[in-house]
Amino acid sequence: MNKNKKFYPRSTVLLLFPAGLILLPLLLILISSFMETSEAGITYGGVLDGSSFASFVLMPARPSLSPYADLFLYCGQFYTMFWNSVKDTALIVTGQVLTAIPAAWAFAKQKIPLKKSVFTIYILLMMLPFQVTMLSNYFMLDRLELLNTPWAFILPCIFSTFPVFVMTRFFEDVPDELIEAAKIDGAGSIQVFLHIGLPLGKSGIAAVTVLQILEIWNTVEQPMFFIQDESHFPLALFFPNLTPDTLGSSFVAAFIMMLPPVLIFLYGREDLEAGIGHIGIEK
Repeated sequence: MNKNKKFYPRSTVLLLFPAGLILLPLLLILISSFMETSEAGITYGGVLDGSSFASFVLMPARPSLSPYADLFLYCGQFYTMFWNSVKDTALIVTGQVLTAIPAAWAFAKQKIPLKKSVFTIYILLMMLPFQVTMLSNYFMLDRLELLNTPWAFILPCIFSTFPVFVMTRFFEDVPDELIEAAKIDGAGSIQVFLHIGLPLGKSGIAAVTVLQILEIWNTVEQPMFFIQDESHFPLALFFPNLTPDTLGSSFVAAFIMMLPPVLIFLYGREDLEAGIGHIGIEK
């Protein structure tokens, strides 16, 4: 018992250090969002022109709400981008759920010719970074006349391979005996999927949904490459054109952009941890 009492405080101290390093950038964003534009320019402006490093400030010299006023009252583009991010993320994640779950069930439990070969191709595609498939996606979207529209970002992301891979691992653990028993009782393939596959894969669906919301919300490269019309930009593209005059409002926008993923992560943390743990189990 004494050993345990000594062990846990030491473990807590060891964990607090990396946790502090991870939280430090988030704390700096929150603190900097209360800086006046002039102070933000002095503190961080040297980073933008490469003349100096950023300074470390625990508290603004004169805390102010003016950056919040500048963003909420004088930057209509922020509201457009925020709504675009909400809309794009909702459509993409909904589309992924509707397409990936049936596909994963088919890979896991249906007898399909060349199933293993097709699934291997899926895994290979999942491992390819966006830069590798960027040109082929561009030419395909151009042929479909979808470039410079929100669908140029939404459609390729809907058919992402990652949700299929994760859900296949979950559905593979559904007992075949349970499926056979349901079929003996007269259940068809769709009924087995709806009444057995979906309930047993609920934690996996939740984990995939949380992961994909976090990824899509922060995506920069795809919309930057496929969309040129600023009215279709997501909130992630609010930041590439930083200037000393917009630093204050940009920190506020960064803080607001950070809130939805953090809240979603906290809400779905248990399902996310269960999903990641399940993926890591050796079969």
